[in-house]
Amino acid sequence: MPYSDYPPGTIAARGKEIYSQQVRHKVEPQYIGKIVAIDIQTGDYEIGDNDLKAIKHLLAKRPEAIIYSLRIGVGPVYGIGFNFRTNMP
Repeated sequence: MPYSDYPPGTIAARGKEIYSQQVRHKVEPQYIGKIVAIDIQTGDYEIGDNDLKAIKHLLAKRPEAIIYSLRIGVGPVYGIGFNFRTNMP
């Protein structure tokens, strides 16, 4: 997986934009309080009870995802975006 050259502020801005324009109407209000992980390059997303679950599901679909995550209906989980590699079975 390539290293991301996106600065964290850019990842967060793009993630918020995708959430508000493409994802919010699909996930609120039924998933309030859960975590959504969004690939800022494709707009793909996954929902989980916590950030690790949502991220693992998204990485299973998109191993090269640049991810921004937030708590649905509540706001940012950590306020940063990231890209990491995981060894999944």
